[in-house]
Amino acid sequence: MTITKPFLRRMLAVGLCAAIGLGATSVGQVPLTPKASAATVYETKVTYGVNLRVSASASSGVIRMIRAGEKVHVVGQANSYWLHVIDQKGNSGYLSSSNQYTNYGGGSSGGAASAPSVSGSRADQVVSIAKSYMGRVSYAYGTRNPSKLIFDCSSFTEFVFAKVGVDLKWGTSSQKSAGSYVSKGNLAKGDLVFFDTIGSNNGVINHVGIYIGNGQVIHDTPSAGGLLISSVTSGYWSTHYVTARRVL
Repeated sequence: MTITKPFLRRMLAVGLCAAIGLGATSVGQVPLTPKASAATVYETKVTYGVNLRVSASASSGVIRMIRAGEKVHVVGQANSYWLHVIDQKGNSGYLSSSNQYTNYGGGSSGGAASAPSVSGSRADQVVSIAKSYMGRVSYAYGTRNPSKLIFDCSSFTEFVFAKVGVDLKWGTSSQKSAGSYVSKGNLAKGDLVFFDTIGSNNGVINHVGIYIGNGQVIHDTPSAGGLLISSVTSGYWSTHYVTARRVL
C-alpha cells in the first residue's frame, strides 16, 4: 500500500473513527442503493415464498417475504430448523431450512442440514457477512447509519457482530476492552484488530477491523471511502498494528 501525504493528512484529521461512540448523525449523503457484492455468491434459490425473520424463531419479527425464484446466500445453519442467510438486498436474517422452501443442498425433509452450526462457525459467519458488504458500505466519521450502510470503523464492527449475536458497544474505546487479549501471532478469524494511525504509532488506538485469516483484516476506512482488505503482516497496517481482542 502506497501512503501519500494527502492520505496521511486525511487520516490525521479524522483519526479514522470515533474513539468514543457518538450519536448517529446526518452526513448529507445520498442513500445507497443496495447491490450485490462481487464477493457474494447467491447460490440458494427460494422455491416457495418464505418469511425472512430477524432471529431463528417463528415468533420473531419478519424482515420481508422472499418470493419464489429469488436467490439468497446461506451463511450457515442456526439449528436443525433455520438457515442464516443474506438476501440480495443486503438483509441478514433467518429462513426455515425445510426443503419445502429452498433448494439448499444441505437440507432434508425433516429440516436438518449438514451446514456448520452457529457455535462452530460464527467466526466464518462474521467474515462472510463482513465481506458481503464490500463495495456497498460508505465511510463517515462518527456515523452509524445501517439503513444507508454508512458507518465509521467501530460502528461497522458493531453492526457485523450483532448479526451473529455478539453485542459490541460503538467506539474503539469500548471495543478495545471487549473479550480477551490475543497476540498477533495467534490471530484467528473473527478477532478484532486495533490500530494507531496517528503519527509513528505510539499505541493510542483509534481504528478497528476484523481479522479474516491469511494475515488480512477487513475494515471500514476513509482511505477507501468504505471497506478495504489489508495485510497486517506487511506494509502500512502492519506497522500501525497495536493489539487484538477475541470476542467469539
